[in-house]
Amino acid sequence: MTTIQPGPQTETLSPAECWDYLQSSYIGRLAVINGTSPEIFPVNYLAVNQTLVFRTAPGTKLRALATGAAVALETDGLNAYGTEVWSVVVKGIPAPFEGDLTSLAEADPDRQPWAPGLKDHFVQIAPTEVSGRRFPVHSRSRWWPPLDFSADWE
Repeated sequence: MTTIQPGPQTETLSPAECWDYLQSSYIGRLAVINGTSPEIFPVNYLAVNQTLVFRTAPGTKLRALATGAAVALETDGLNAYGTEVWSVVVKGIPAPFEGDLTSLAEADPDRQPWAPGLKDHFVQIAPTEVSGRRFPVHSRSRWWPPLDFSADWE
């Protein structure tokens, strides 16, 4: 019988490390509650003064955010060699962005939403909790990059 040895421990990230990762990324998954159902949306965000800011259009996401209910945003990534991955989760309260829109443009002038259309509602998440973890992985080819099966269905 073969015994599997435990792998290296998962490392809990400090708040400062979490913010470093949040600032290095720009794509996250925003989790909201829409009525009684959870919904998850991809968003392009910007970390500004320890808040997260993103743009959105009217619709399900904005209606859910307007309730003021807590949300979560998760982002993740890997190191350049594909040997270590990280994940950061921000939980907080959404609100309209009250800051200077010019400062956002100056902070990241090339940031544009992925999806086309007018996205003129700026939302910020004031964090109530920030957590993250990092751990080594083996055999990058087993899990990255995600496979696109859409070509198989045509």
